[in-house]
Amino acid sequence: MKTVLLLQLLLLIYLAPQLASGSLKQRFMKYILEPPPCRVDPGSCTQFCTLQDDCTKGLECCSAFCGIVCTVNKIVILKR
Repeated sequence: MKTVLLLQLLLLIYLAPQLASGSLKQRFMKYILEPPPCRVDPGSCTQFCTLQDDCTKGLECCSAFCGIVCTVNKIVILKR
């Protein structure tokens, strides 16, 4: 009985990563290399970046319709 459970567990461990779309390495590299989408409109799209270090203090590197830009990237909630 223990042998059957062990074989089922090994089969599950082997097949589970194959069911996910893309390889783990591809998903990890995409997460590392591509910045998240911008939460707010980037405005004029004049300050481009490749890394977070390229942006000045207070700005974040994010992906927008015009490319990867530095923007405030924080949703501002106005009080009435």
